[in-house]
Amino acid sequence: MWSDEFDGSAIDSGKWSHEVNCAGGGNNELQCYTARPENSFVADGLLNIVARAENFQGPALQDDDPAYDADDRSASRNYTSARLRTKGQGDWRYGRMEIRAKMPQGQGLWPALWMLPTEWVYGGWPASGEIDIFEAVNSNAAGGNEIHGTLHYGRYWPLNAYTGKAITPGTPIWENFHTYAVEWEADEIRWYLNDTHFATQYPSTSNGAGWFNYYWVDQQTGFVFGENGAPFDQLFHLILNVAVGGNWPGAPDAQTSFPQSMQVDYVRVYECADSQGCATDRRNDVDVAGVMRPAQRDFPLYNDGLQSLTMTAGGASWQQPLALEVYDGGQPGRVQLSEPEIDGKQMLQVDFTGAGNAFFNLPDPQRTGVDAGVELYGMQTYGELRLRLKVISADAGTALKIKLDSGWPSVSEKTISLPADDQWVSVSVPFAQLQANPVEPGQVNYEQVNNIFVLEADGAISVQLDDIRIRCLADCGIRPIVQSTKEVITSSITLYDDAINGTFDLGLQLWESGSPHVQLSEVDVAGRGKVIDAQFVSPSANGIFFIQSTDGKDFSAFASTGRLQFDVRVLDYALASGLVARADCFHPCSSGDVSLGQPGLSDWQTVEVAVSDLATGGLALDNVNTPFVLMPTWGEQSGVHLQVDNIRWLLP
Repeated sequence: MWSDEFDGSAIDSGKWSHEVNCAGGGNNELQCYTARPENSFVADGLLNIVARAENFQGPALQDDDPAYDADDRSASRNYTSARLRTKGQGDWRYGRMEIRAKMPQGQGLWPALWMLPTEWVYGGWPASGEIDIFEAVNSNAAGGNEIHGTLHYGRYWPLNAYTGKAITPGTPIWENFHTYAVEWEADEIRWYLNDTHFATQYPSTSNGAGWFNYYWVDQQTGFVFGENGAPFDQLFHLILNVAVGGNWPGAPDAQTSFPQSMQVDYVRVYECADSQGCATDRRNDVDVAGVMRPAQRDFPLYNDGLQSLTMTAGGASWQQPLALEVYDGGQPGRVQLSEPEIDGKQMLQVDFTGAGNAFFNLPDPQRTGVDAGVELYGMQTYGELRLRLKVISADAGTALKIKLDSGWPSVSEKTISLPADDQWVSVSVPFAQLQANPVEPGQVNYEQVNNIFVLEADGAISVQLDDIRIRCLADCGIRPIVQSTKEVITSSITLYDDAINGTFDLGLQLWESGSPHVQLSEVDVAGRGKVIDAQFVSPSANGIFFIQSTDGKDFSAFASTGRLQFDVRVLDYALASGLVARADCFHPCSSGDVSLGQPGLSDWQTVEVAVSDLATGGLALDNVNTPFVLMPTWGEQSGVHLQVDNIRWLLP
C-alpha cells in the first residue's frame, strides 16, 4: 500500500522528511543530523545515508521538542549523518514493513531501520512503544555480523523494558544487500531476515510475560495496563538513520574509516487483511521471552473505617494507626466529620461550610529510632491516590483538592473535577500530576510524608468518601522513617582485595536477566591472590555484578577529588565493545552508566572514574548502597570473560 523504490533523482519530500539536530538521539550519540546532500541523496536507484567525520553545528534539541529552533547553532559535533522519517506522510497501524539495504561498517557505527509512534498516545518513550526492525552496532569490528530486532515498551526510563533477538546473516551486511522486515499484527510482531522468520513477540497477559504498557487514562479510570496489544495498537512511522557513537556502540576508534554509507534499495509497506494473516513464513520455535507485568500494590487508608499501615524496621513489625483530623482556620464547625453507615458499610462524610480541610495524620509511632511520618518510595511516577466520591451538595464555584503533606509549606496538590450530585464515582489522583504549593514555595517530600491524605475545599460542599487507598507499581511501598545510623566514609576505603570489605554486608552480588548464565566466582591468580572472575555465557541474556550493603553509606567527602579505582583483566571481550561501570544509591537512584572502552585486554590495567562524574550522573553520595557495579556492554555480553581486583574508593 506504500513504497519508495528510489528510482528518481532526489529524495521524495512527499514521503520523507529530515530531522535536523545535534541532540544526540537520547543516547549520547556523536553526530549532527542534517538535510544536506552530503549526508543523504538518491542515485542509481538507491537511497544513500552517509556518515562523515567533520565538525558541524546545529540545533541542540530534537525536532519534536516544543522549544526546537531550526536556526539554533549552539550544539557542536565532530560527525554528521542523516535521519529520515515518514511521520505525517506515512503512518501505519499493522502491516509488513520491508527494507532491502546494505549497511556501513566499523567501530562506533549504528545503522537502524525502526519505527516510533506518531501521536505518543500513551505518554513519552517508551510508554508508547518503539519497534526496531533492524539495528547493528560496530559491524565488522566488535559487533561482527550480528543484527538485532527489538521492542521497547513498559515504564519510563530507568524502569523501561526491551526484549528482542539477534541473528547473524550468512554474508556480511556491509558487503551485501539483505532484506529486513517485520510483520506487525494486532497481537503479534514477527521479525524476518531475507524472508527467514527469526523472532516473534506477543503482548503480556495478567499472568503471562510479553510486551506491556502502564498509563494513566483519566480521573475516573486511573492507571491501567494496556489491552489490545497496547502500545503497539496505534499509528507508527518509519525512520532510517545512521548514528555515530552513543551508549551502545561507543565512539569510533582509529580503525573506523569515514565516510560510511547505508544504501537502501527500497522500502515497502504491505497491508495485512484484518490486521492479521500477513505471515509470509511462520515458525513456532523463535518466540522471544517477554517481561512479566509488574505487580500493582494497594495500601488501604479508609475502607469501612480508618485502616492502619503495616510497618517494619529493625526486624520488628507494627501497625501504624491513622488519625482523622480537620483544619478549620480557627472557626469551629466549619469542617465537620461523620461516618454514616450506608448499605451496611461505614463511609466518611465531610461537610464544609467554608474553606478548610480534613486529613489523615500519621501519629508518632512512639518507637525508639523511628520518626513520625512515612516514606512513600517508588511512587513519584506511577503512584496514585484512589477513592470513591459522592458529592451531596456544593455551592457553585467550590473547588475540591487532594493533597500530600510533609508539613507546611512542603505540600503538593491537585484540584479534581467534581461529579454530578448524588453519584458515586471513582477518582484517581496520580502523584506525577500533583502541583507545588501555590501559596508559599514548597512541595511534598516523599521521604517524609506526615499527612498521607488531605481533602481541601475552598467553599461550601458536602461529600462522602469510601475506599481511599494508595496504589503503586512494584517495586514501591510505604515504610517508616528510621533515624539515620548511616556510616560516614571520610577516608579511602577498599571494597575488595582478596575478600569483600565486611562494611558491605551483602557482599558480592549478581543480577541476571533470564535463567542463570553468569559464572561468578573468586579465583587465585599468581602474584595477586584472590580476584573476582566473571564469565558471561548466554548468547541473548545480560547480567551485572556488584558490591552492595543493606544500608546506605555517606561518601560525601569524596565529592570533589574522590576516585573509584579498580584493576581489570579481560581474557576475552568476544563481541563486546567494552565495559560499563556505575554506582547506585538504592534503585532507581544511580550514577548512570559510565562507558570505559576496552581496558585490560589480556593484561591487568588500572581503571579510574572520578566520583564527581558519578555524582553528575545522578549518584546521591550521601546514600550509596552499591559503590561498585560492572558489566560488559549491554546486548553484547556473550563470551566475555573478565577478572577484577583491588576495588577502592580513593580520597587523596
